[in-house]
Amino acid sequence: MTNTQDKRASRHRQTGLGLVSAIFVITVLAVIIAGMVRFFSTGQNVTAQEFLGARAITAAQTGIELELTCLANGLSGCTASSAVGSVPTRWDYWPGPTSSTRFSVTGLNDCYAEVFYATVSSPVGSFWTIDSTGFCGGDGLDGASRRVVIRAAQ
Repeated sequence: MTNTQDKRASRHRQTGLGLVSAIFVITVLAVIIAGMVRFFSTGQNVTAQEFLGARAITAAQTGIELELTCLANGLSGCTASSAVGSVPTRWDYWPGPTSSTRFSVTGLNDCYAEVFYATVSSPVGSFWTIDSTGFCGGDGLDGASRRVVIRAAQ
């Protein structure tokens, strides 16, 4: 056998090695790309949840401010105004009488606040305890809720 024949025989035994290498490289790249897609998708979900959470805490704070304004000033049209001068325990929904009503202002669109208030008397004076939970987005993992509690002097 000559040197040329040895090279041909050697090449003949190596047929298919390029195909196996290409399949291996393609498989490794596919796994890397799938991991990157999952990583970026998770990042987007976390960012969306943080955004909803920020809106929910703003809705809760807005609910407290609206409830406190109604209680302190006895404004007509507010559901809390009837509680001034009594010892109430009640739930209010802002901006409307039911939890299906949502804020319509920019930034709080599709949000609402569920507010609980009670009058507490002590030797120091009377206080309102206002507990507000803001909800934004949908139910479950598609939404967020945040809770804020304050105590204000009457």
